[in-house]
Amino acid sequence: MRNLGTTLTMHSYTARFGGCGRTNSQVSVAVLTDVMDERGNFLTDHVWVKQEKFHLNGTALQAGERYVFSAEPYRYIKGAYGTKAVKRLEIDIGLRNIVFFCT
Repeated sequence: MRNLGTTLTMHSYTARFGGCGRTNSQVSVAVLTDVMDERGNFLTDHVWVKQEKFHLNGTALQAGERYVFSAEPYRYIKGAYGTKAVKRLEIDIGLRNIVFFCT
């Protein structure tokens, strides 16, 4: 994943809403695909995020639709998932505190 911005600072992005699901530990998550920054630069093919308020003006987001949102990027260690740890851990960047807004 390319740099999503300075951590602890809100940034603007666009992405397609891919849908919702649950992790093995039953945490509600959603996938955002084709993530781009405010200049239209491609950042990553997808990012999984904890499901927060995934609606716009009281209407549920539609899978496949592109949305504009602000979010706070943060760093985390990718590959450590309970007993299913992968052989190589790496630092990745995720998004949190997502707020969708009209285009």
